[in-house]
Amino acid sequence: MQTLHVESRVLSDSVVVEAHGAVDMSTADGLENRLREALGALDGRRKLVLDLDRVAFFGTAGLQLLIRIDQQCRDLGATLWVVASERTVLRPIEVAGLTGRFHISSVMPALSGQEVAAEPA
Repeated sequence: MQTLHVESRVLSDSVVVEAHGAVDMSTADGLENRLREALGALDGRRKLVLDLDRVAFFGTAGLQLLIRIDQQCRDLGATLWVVASERTVLRPIEVAGLTGRFHISSVMPALSGQEVAAEPA
């Protein structure tokens, strides 16, 4: 069984969630819970950054999760940014035809502001 480690931090202009490990059926619920916490911490911020650059496996459960979280961001007037530079994450997004749906960057987008908290409340 693969594991997933998730860290979050709240900046004055955004919330950043970093995932390390595998995003599959056994770990997607945990990541979704952390992303829901991050959505709650947006509190007027307009950017949720999901850093998947250190994800070793990204399955269908991860794709479904991205779609749900992206829609929730849109409902809140925020933007979901996905940071990914490896084929492990990029290829499934391409194959699913979702490349145009998300803001995808191979590097962390410019974030302004000071860190407010290490973990969303």
